[in-house]
Amino acid sequence: MRPYSMHQWRQCDCLSIAYNYYKEGMHFFSPAVHWSGPTGDGKTCTSECPLLYYLVACLWTVFGYHEFIYRMLDTFIAFSGLYYLFKIAKEILGDGLWAIITSLFLFSSTIYAYYANNFTTDVPALALVIIGWYHFLRFYKEGKQSSFIKYALFCLLAALTKITALLSFIPLFLIIPIEMFSTFKFKNDGKLFQQPFKQILPVILIIGITGAWTLFAIKYNKAHIEGLFSTQTYPISEIGKHEIKEILMIIYNNQLPVFLNTPVFIFILVLFGALLVNYKQTNRLLLFITTFIFIGSVAYLLLWFQIFNVHDYYLIHLLIFIPFVLITFLLYLKNTQPAIFTSVKIKITACVILAFSIYNCAVNMHMRYNPLNPIARYSFTNDRETTSFWNWYYWDYQAHYKALETITPYLRSLGLKRTDKVVSFPDISINVTLYLMDQKGFTGFGYQKKGDDYVDLLDNSIREGINYFVLNDPSLADSAYLQPYIKNKIGEYKNVNIYSLKGIDVNTLAGEVRKKKILDSISERIRANPDWYNQIKKGAKERNISTDSAVKLNAIWMLQNQKK
Repeated sequence: MRPYSMHQWRQCDCLSIAYNYYKEGMHFFSPAVHWSGPTGDGKTCTSECPLLYYLVACLWTVFGYHEFIYRMLDTFIAFSGLYYLFKIAKEILGDGLWAIITSLFLFSSTIYAYYANNFTTDVPALALVIIGWYHFLRFYKEGKQSSFIKYALFCLLAALTKITALLSFIPLFLIIPIEMFSTFKFKNDGKLFQQPFKQILPVILIIGITGAWTLFAIKYNKAHIEGLFSTQTYPISEIGKHEIKEILMIIYNNQLPVFLNTPVFIFILVLFGALLVNYKQTNRLLLFITTFIFIGSVAYLLLWFQIFNVHDYYLIHLLIFIPFVLITFLLYLKNTQPAIFTSVKIKITACVILAFSIYNCAVNMHMRYNPLNPIARYSFTNDRETTSFWNWYYWDYQAHYKALETITPYLRSLGLKRTDKVVSFPDISINVTLYLMDQKGFTGFGYQKKGDDYVDLLDNSIREGINYFVLNDPSLADSAYLQPYIKNKIGEYKNVNIYSLKGIDVNTLAGEVRKKKILDSISERIRANPDWYNQIKKGAKERNISTDSAVKLNAIWMLQNQKK
């Protein structure tokens, strides 16, 4: 399966970077995408270090270009994270079933399961975070510096893969100075960090290396294409009360259900509250880490609040809160209420809740891929609005974009090389249609989805020397504003039409377009005047022509007389 469904935009961005590495020389510090941009070279950089994209490109160099290799790598890292979460829970709790339940609760999150094999970096980064926490647990128990170095290494890899992964490690960064400058202990038998000045060095290196890459990305984008990928925050303080209310409703209705089943998440918050109430009987290190992950998560939500109207994958790094609450609470039960901890009835109840959460995740997954699947179509968990949206999305993709997944050989048969730039629309994204076709060029990104703006897009593209136009919606070929650009059709693949833009004089077209806009304006004035319009209708009937033709003729007559 090609990149598809929720945030196909971001999936294609990630794939585009990896593919351009693969095709254009494997220059690590020169990432690029298919969208050519104002510089014409497509060079731009994400805020995260492109380690994963580059690794995928290396694998393609060895095994050939196959998207499933990327999916397999993502999936392997994601399940490695779940496995190490199981190991963490098993070692802390000493109970295999509770360890499995803890891991599967994370996997029952729709955004974890969905993005685990969909080309983005967020789930791999979270999985690396979990592996890092496992090595920290080894350091906590054994005190070996080698375990702390492994922890720091995975922490660095996670941060470079996605800088927001650092959220999970903030509590640990605080522990070192707390132990250095106070008598507070996080272990019963002494300080956790016996050599704080030596052990703080990896922390400084993590922050330094991650910060260095971010500064490089900002500088690189300023020199090439700026604004495609975010290197900033979008805080709640920059928007008004009305927008805040709208985004809060979107978070509750759309984002929270795919973060974790809503009733289950509320239950998790109740457990966290119980831990705070019974803090004296709770493991102090686990409670400290869990509490500061919660505080960090709230701060994260406030700093990036504006993007949660759309971007569900930005919530992935907050999922680490779920297993930390479960493990901390279960350890509290083990130490204070062992009968409840070992109760078969309690474990069966937990399994039932888990099964419901997994079912909800399965429904959401099927809805994103094929809403006609019976599991999604007849589920009692779906509301009408969600079902209608995914039904429309599925139809729209099949009708307009599906053909682009297999069009590349046909384009090559027409003589188009991948470096022959095209303009492709409808497509408001940066890279979706361009990546699917493997063509450099431009999309409707940055333009409004309407006729006048598409004319500007085509004119600007022609001025940039682009010779081909790919139209994936055949119904638009009947639009008057496109007629000057689609006179030279050179190919047709399913619903996709390909036109040559060679020989088109943009300056001449500009005059024609201006004339058409004036005629449209006069025609609207005629229709808005009942007496004038009714008189024209009467004349059209007498002359046996359509009313639209009569309106157009009157508009032409008025334009000509205005010039005189």
